[in-house]
Amino acid sequence: MADSSPETDWNVEVTPGDPRGYTRSAGAQARFSAAAATLLEKDGWPNPQGVNELRADLALEGGGVKGIGLVGAVLVLAEAGYTFRGVAGTSAGAIAASLVAALSRRGPDMTELRSHMDSLDFGEFQPPGLRNLGQGGAGGLSAAVLALAELTSKTGLDSGDALGRWLDPILDGLGVRTFADLRLDEAQDPGMSLEADHQFRLVVHTADITRRQLVRLPWDFPLYGHPPDGESVVEAVRASMSIPFYFKPYTFESERATVDIPTPDGDTTEVTYEAGRETWVDGGMLRNFPINAFDRIDGRPPRWPTIGIKLSGLQTHHPPSKACSSSTGVGVHCLETMMSEWDEYSIDETTAARTIFVDTFGIKAIDFGLTPSQKSQLLASGIRAATQFVIEMGEAGRVPRTAAEAQELVSRRRAGARLDADHRPVVPAASGASGTCSLCGAPFGTLTRGRRGHAPPDAVAVARAHDWLGGRPPTAHRAVVHGGRAGLS
Repeated sequence: MADSSPETDWNVEVTPGDPRGYTRSAGAQARFSAAAATLLEKDGWPNPQGVNELRADLALEGGGVKGIGLVGAVLVLAEAGYTFRGVAGTSAGAIAASLVAALSRRGPDMTELRSHMDSLDFGEFQPPGLRNLGQGGAGGLSAAVLALAELTSKTGLDSGDALGRWLDPILDGLGVRTFADLRLDEAQDPGMSLEADHQFRLVVHTADITRRQLVRLPWDFPLYGHPPDGESVVEAVRASMSIPFYFKPYTFESERATVDIPTPDGDTTEVTYEAGRETWVDGGMLRNFPINAFDRIDGRPPRWPTIGIKLSGLQTHHPPSKACSSSTGVGVHCLETMMSEWDEYSIDETTAARTIFVDTFGIKAIDFGLTPSQKSQLLASGIRAATQFVIEMGEAGRVPRTAAEAQELVSRRRAGARLDADHRPVVPAASGASGTCSLCGAPFGTLTRGRRGHAPPDAVAVARAHDWLGGRPPTAHRAVVHGGRAGLS
């Protein structure tokens, strides 16, 4: 990732008066601007008008209130010059994705995104039965008992209607009500490989627990007997964010549908679904990080990258664990495990190479009582992570678009090298007498667990020491290598 050595100050200040809403140090800003210019020159896409532009598809991970970090990262990508053809998201990622898609329809300016997110009162999403749960003592116990009692007679503690009250007027003001308003224009994108029912700026994930399958909206509406164009964007986002037990699940009225389903041998078979009523809940149960949503399906090389934004934090210390002691506990932990399928800090290396990792400081998805300070902290974290991502990609000359390109970048990370703007390897110099890591600037030998510690100060040993950290962001590198939880022989 981008060099995090002491000579570059990565501090980000959230400044409401600034047109962008944030400022960087002069050094970071200079490196960022240079990287953005390099990416436009070397990784730009020639649009139908013959003008080079930075374009990407986005994949936004779900994460409840942590979604503020997504906003910070998107703002930085837009500042670098990126426009977004398609945006995929789950849960909180679906909320942010709907706004990004609607704004992209109007033009490249994303500065309005922050003001819309600032207007969101997370307290409105707090289920009434849980508002006193965190206070402890008799009040907290009483809230927990009442919440459990409520769930014996209803499917969720909160209606989830607050989302519509907030999001509907915003999207309406941007000219978006149904998915027809987010149709992609083939004249502007003649080379896309998306199927006709997939040609939309937005796709959100929800989980159908009636049919027991992932649902990608609007793509999968035909499976339920509904043409996708006429369906509500807000209702699709509402389904995607329906955290089980917290929010009432979304009920969808399906019509009889007969569709062709692909078979493993490359053929198709006809499947009929009778009309009925389906229950949809948070898509994070099945796929919280839709990084592959816009992959080409025609075998041709991608014209631009898909950039992922993850809201996962690296847990470096785990308290003593306790086994489940009741069937209720087993059920709750099974649900949490399913919801955490993609919520690991370290994903596969080729995905990590095109992903921005936003540190969320241990904030939980359902911490609806965020303080203004925590909101600013999450926003600044997204800004900082995306800034470092743009700088690294600028130094590499390209955001990986294929598994092979991603693996090449990972290999150079492992070797402690990166590509410069002319695609020449930049090998880290030995730190010599300074005794600091040439990749991250931290002192060598900062761990004291026997023989475990940072690599000695020479380029070859640094490369070996960083081998298993390939694909991880600087925050993970510092926490794992220098934080005392694990070391390198």
